[in-house]
Parts: sequence; structure tokens; C-alpha cells
Amino acid sequence: MENWQTVLFDSMRGEVGPWVPAIFYIAWIFIGNFILLNLFLAILLDSFLDEDEDDNLSDEEIAAKARIKEMKKEAREKEKIRKIKKLGMSMF
Repeated sequence: MENWQTVLFDSMRGEVGPWVPAIFYIAWIFIGNFILLNLFLAILLDSFLDEDEDDNLSDEEIAAKARIKEMKKEAREKEKIRKIKKLGMSMF
């Protein structure tokens, strides 16, 4: 959104005329902001839906999800250690 006015004024001096680029850039800004707002709201609503799903789960399902998260965390830690070892071996 920075310096779009400069590009607008330069394109308004072109052969097309002043109104076509002005309408194009203004529409582009409104549509771009609309899409960005919708993306933000989709991410926000998705996080709220995840919390609602967790509230409706039984204790066994919550424990299973916790075990899966723990397993994923351990796998990430093992991958980090493997990468560090690989980096260390490549230095020699």
C-alpha cells in the first residue's frame, strides 16, 4: 500500500486517460483489502472452531489428542537433533 499514488499518477498521464487507471487502482485496493480481511477472519474463526471442538470431546479423546501432540513434539525434537548432528558431521 506504499507509494501507490505515484504509480497512479504516472499511469494517469498515459495514453488511456486519467479515469481508467484511477478506477482500476481504487478497485484493486478495495478488492485486495476485502480479500485480506476475509483471510484474517477465516483464520480467526478457525481457531474458535478448534476450541469449540475441544470442548465437545470426551476425556479419552482429549487424552488421545494430547498423546498425539506429545508424539509430534518428540518427533520434531528428534528431527532437530538429527539436523544438528548432520550439520556437525558436515563441518568435519
